[in-house]
Amino acid sequence: MFIRTGWATSEVPILIRQLPGHTLDQANAALIAAITNQNYTFVRQQAADARLVPQALEGRKVRIIYFCNFAKMERALNIDVRAAQMLPCRFTLVEAEDGSITLIAINPAWISEGLQNPLLHSDCLELKRDYLAIMDEVAL
Repeated sequence: MFIRTGWATSEVPILIRQLPGHTLDQANAALIAAITNQNYTFVRQQAADARLVPQALEGRKVRIIYFCNFAKMERALNIDVRAAQMLPCRFTLVEAEDGSITLIAINPAWISEGLQNPLLHSDCLELKRDYLAIMDEVAL
């Protein structure tokens, strides 16, 4: 991991979308469809506490969805192996007690600012645009 000491950042650390009118299952299905529509491959999903507790006791209100564009991943890793800390890509779906759904992702452009590699940063800005496009599609 990296340390941000005295280095200004222009990026927000977290990308968030509220998904009004969606159930967790609807949001999950819409997210997987949007991932595919944006030329990424759905890899897997899991509960936030998967493998930490017996499967029957896993939390059902937080899901982590992993996805990847393998060509983009290869390019990023060839530029800077530290890109591995943000790969594969992931979104988190959270269902609040009131039933509202939130879609969350760590902003890859924020991470890359801390790595201070301009070549990687341009790719991470593109990845951020893809994340936002996926999030916008799910929020429709």
